Amino acid sequence: MLANLHKPIDLLRGHPSTRLLAVDLIRESAAKVLSSDLPQDSYAQVRHPLHYGPNMGNEDLRAEIGRWTAERYELKEAIPAERINITPGASYGLMSTLLLCTSPGTGYTKQAFVVSPTYFLAASVFQDAGFSGKLTAIRLNKNTIDTDSLVAHLERISASAPDVQLPSGLEPISRAGAPKRIYKFVMYCVPTYSNPTGETWDLETRRKVVEIARKWDMLVISDDVYDFLGNDGDTSALTPDKKLMPRLVTLDHEIGQKHGMGGDEAGYTVSNCSFSKLLGPGLRCGWIESATGVLAKQMGEGGANRSGGAPSHFASTLIHPLITSGSIDSAISNLTKTYTARCAAIIAAIKTYFPKEATIYGGKGGFFLWIILPENYDAHEITKLAAKDVIVLGGDRSECPGDTLGWGDHCVRVSVSYSEADVAVEGIKKFAEAMKRWENGERSS
Repeated sequence: MLANLHKPIDLLRGHPSTRLLAVDLIRESAAKVLSSDLPQDSYAQVRHPLHYGPNMGNEDLRAEIGRWTAERYELKEAIPAERINITPGASYGLMSTLLLCTSPGTGYTKQAFVVSPTYFLAASVFQDAGFSGKLTAIRLNKNTIDTDSLVAHLERISASAPDVQLPSGLEPISRAGAPKRIYKFVMYCVPTYSNPTGETWDLETRRKVVEIARKWDMLVISDDVYDFLGNDGDTSALTPDKKLMPRLVTLDHEIGQKHGMGGDEAGYTVSNCSFSKLLGPGLRCGWIESATGVLAKQMGEGGANRSGGAPSHFASTLIHPLITSGSIDSAISNLTKTYTARCAAIIAAIKTYFPKEATIYGGKGGFFLWIILPENYDAHEITKLAAKDVIVLGGDRSECPGDTLGWGDHCVRVSVSYSEADVAVEGIKKFAEAMKRWENGERSS
């Protein structure tokens, strides 16, 4: 592999390696889907792959996702199809949720909270949705977040920003005649194998965040894209009885059921999921699960979906047989085996070549490691010095715009998903060499 090494080595890219993409599975699925007996009615809930899709996506796929997801989380019952909406992946799922469930421009939605350090491209989605100047960082502390700070901000903002009515034309009424659900606050997080730290929230934190959301009319958008990518042998994302940690949407649904949540109640969470990390990002297909059917339906009733149908309809029909056959589970198993080995190699290299005081977070699943350099090292400068040989994500890129916490001073993010293990190890060596050059007085300018 090193013989074909291209410079600089890329330890920034959060993409699967090209060799890990499910090319053969998709090719076989496409041949099968397009040569079988296909639905003819363009208004049916299960439609031809080349028709416009149903607004929420093919019903058989949504039902199968509900069954498959429940099986993986070891839930007692399958998740009903009505709680699932097909999306073009997690980025568009985030955008659509903000567009259809918040209203920052009117002042009705008062503030957005971003768990920090954060996925470095999420903030731009919030800014596009009108949240510039309305973003607050909530600190991530290994397997929990600063919920005390979150509550303090909610109290302060609620006291200083009075509730407003939505103006005419933006009243929260859906086309189906039921109230459209708009929230006063919104929060973004990656609770399992976080991007960028690779860490996982504990169960107590998950429950507390849902309780806060329900109290303060806050919608929590949870990117749950790494949940199935735990490294072999990792237990950090498991409950004491060895099940996958429940998502916020599951806890929200359970609390609502206990409180007698009616069918018209929307809940306070959405689970934003994607096949991009599992099969290939070019498919542009994912799904959103909501605590009841209300928000999933609200997504499906958005103007663009009503005009063009589910936006990833064709890709979704190719994915459906991969779930029913279990092929997707084999693909996931191959990914976790590969990433487990890469993590081990990269962590060993960091421990060998970096100062012993460096702290490593993550390496348990997902795509990323988060490295905190010793306090006397300038991560800004070292990242620049290393850039001709190896590219990592500087911690400053993981800040919440307008509310920085200083991640760029000593932190960097390293991806395990793209470069092969030997290439990644060479990249770690190159970064360590840049650290030595910095120690010896070299600067980027």
